[in-house]
Amino acid sequence: MKNEKEEIVYHYCSLEGFLSIIKNASLWISDISKSNDCLESSYIHNKIKNRIESELEITPEDLHAWKTGCKVNEVSDHLILTYVACFSERKDCLSQWRGYADDGKGISIGFCKKKLGSLSKRMHHKLSFSKVIYDENQQEKYVNKVVEEIFRNMEYKGIGLAGIELGANHKDEFAIYKNPSFEEEREWRLILNSYPKWKEIKVGDMSFTEPTFRVSEGRLISYVELSFANIKRDFVKEIWIGPKSEVELWDIMCVLWRYGYYDEVDDYNEKHPILITKSSSSYR
Repeated sequence: MKNEKEEIVYHYCSLEGFLSIIKNASLWISDISKSNDCLESSYIHNKIKNRIESELEITPEDLHAWKTGCKVNEVSDHLILTYVACFSERKDCLSQWRGYADDGKGISIGFCKKKLGSLSKRMHHKLSFSKVIYDENQQEKYVNKVVEEIFRNMEYKGIGLAGIELGANHKDEFAIYKNPSFEEEREWRLILNSYPKWKEIKVGDMSFTEPTFRVSEGRLISYVELSFANIKRDFVKEIWIGPKSEVELWDIMCVLWRYGYYDEVDDYNEKHPILITKSSSSYR
C-alpha cells in the first residue's frame, strides 16, 4: 500500500477559493510571472545565464551578440506564458496555512496525485506535473547540463542564436526549481506553457479552458481553468479545515452535497467518500 502523501497532494486556499473550486469543479492555473515570488522561473534561469557569462571567453563583439540574443529571448519569452497550479505534500502544515490559506482561516483540498500525473502523460509536450527541486546539488547538475548544451549550440548555431534559444528550449523546466529557503513547502506543480490565446483542450476526463483574465491587486493576470467536473469524487480526496476557520464539518458536507460530490453515494459522511477533518494545529 502506498504512503498517503504519495497518493494525495494538497492545495491551500482561502474559503472563497475553496467554494469556487468545489462549486465550479475547476482549479485556476495562473501566469507564474504574476505570483508573489518575484524570482519565479527566473531563479534557475539567472544561475544559468550568469554561469555562461562568467565562463564565456570571447571578444566584445561576441559578448554583444550573446546579450542581444538574450534580450530577444526575453521579449519572445513573454509571448508564451507559464501557467502554474501549486500543491504541497504536507496536508496540515502551519506555514502553508499562514501563507496560502488566509492566515489559517482557509481550507486545504487534497487532490488525487495520480490523476494530475496522468495529465502530463497524455499531453507531455506542453504540460508537466513535477516535484519542485530545492536541493542545490541537483540544481547545480541541471545548470551544468544546460550550460554545456548552450556552449555546444554556440559552436554550431552562433552565439546570438544560442542566447535566443536559452529560454525557448528550457522554459518548461525553469518553473520546477526554487530557492532552498522554500524547501519546507514540499511543493508539486502542474505546469502548462502556452500562448495566452487558444481554444479549450480536453485531456482524458479533464479539460483546460481557453485562457481568460482576472484583476488582482491592480494587475491583470492570465489564467486557465482545469475542469474536473466529470471525475469529482475520484479527484477530490480530502478537505482540511484551517486552524482559525469558523467552518464546521457539516458546512463542508452540505457544500459537497449541493454541488454533486455525493451523487450516487448511498451512505456518505465526513470520512466517506471524501475525508473531511479539522487541522490539528493549535494556531489561533
